[in-house]
Amino acid sequence: MVGTLRLRLGLQIALSFDAASTLFFYTEMNSKVPFVLTALCASVGMAQAQSVEVFGVLDVAYLSTTATGSPKVVSLSTDSNTSSRIGFRGNEDLGGGMRASFWLEAAHSPDSGLGSGSNGNNQSSGQVSSPAGTQGLTFGRRSTVSLSGNTWGEVRVGRDYVPSFNNLTVSMHPFGTNGVGNAGQLFYPLAANGTTARTSVRASNSIGYILPSNLNGFNGHVMYAMGENASDLYNADDGKHMGVRLGYRNGPWNMAYASGTTKYTTAAKVANDYEQTNFAINYQMGAAKLMYLTNVNKIGATKTQTDMYGTQYDVSSGQIRFAFTKLKATGVGNDATQWALGYVHDLSKRTALFTNYSTVHNLNGGKQFTVGSGNNVTTAGGSSTGYEFGVRHSF
Repeated sequence: MVGTLRLRLGLQIALSFDAASTLFFYTEMNSKVPFVLTALCASVGMAQAQSVEVFGVLDVAYLSTTATGSPKVVSLSTDSNTSSRIGFRGNEDLGGGMRASFWLEAAHSPDSGLGSGSNGNNQSSGQVSSPAGTQGLTFGRRSTVSLSGNTWGEVRVGRDYVPSFNNLTVSMHPFGTNGVGNAGQLFYPLAANGTTARTSVRASNSIGYILPSNLNGFNGHVMYAMGENASDLYNADDGKHMGVRLGYRNGPWNMAYASGTTKYTTAAKVANDYEQTNFAINYQMGAAKLMYLTNVNKIGATKTQTDMYGTQYDVSSGQIRFAFTKLKATGVGNDATQWALGYVHDLSKRTALFTNYSTVHNLNGGKQFTVGSGNNVTTAGGSSTGYEFGVRHSF
């Protein structure tokens, strides 16, 4: 090629929400190069063969919390109805019922504009966060690439939800893991013996297999994730996760059993694995969905068992939600109970107003649990209460 080529490519993606995409390229060069036009046409052709979508949720609420022995805290909160996020996902039809897909999803706090951290190895050493005010977007919510087929299911690799977490979502718990009534407050594991479990929601470096959707209501998910430690270390297996979920959903019934284990070792070289087992079942009876969820977390010799009884009741303009939860602790924390009541008012398919109220009571003279964040129970056997109201918009 004769002459100097100076090429600048600017990529703009214009997306409609049916996942159609258009690519525009801008070139600036000081010599005419015919092959550039050929390359651009090929790129556009490839783009048309792939479906790409930008999606997200913005969730903001006014939150007020109080706790025994602490002053009231008022804040503008996020993730009170649905977790705020922005993401990119797409798939390519490979023919014969086979597809290649990707999914990149980042957490976002609309009240501050900040993103959130992630974890690179399913251990405390891999926890990535930045000083307040400097955290950009990271695809810590999900970062996967997969191959799938209509008859054989999906193989998915990257950072993804562990199978047992799916039983804590809004399909199995009235509030899911959002807001003052969320499942996480009494269902997530407590740190014990120097170990903080980093795989109660997601795991990095994972390989997963998901059953196809044509099995007469049966569904399943298995996962293996690596901690990526050197093999000659005493904690070589730390962060290694194995999990499975088997479920059945047909007619009014939806149920699933899930289990997962993550390897951890204490500084004293004693096994301190994190184990989670749960079972969820719900039944749609007219406008009411009756829900039950039980979960056991173990870290070493410590144990917490949590049981939830709740409902989601559909009304013409939205949904009423209620949950009562009780926790029994052994060797860590304290027993506790929680009840929560909420209402979601749909303004459209994408926009809703919501309000939630919840209270947590610490038992046995403990003070482990609170509603929301920003204040702590400082009196033994104290309680915590919170309410919130806000708006959620998805796109």
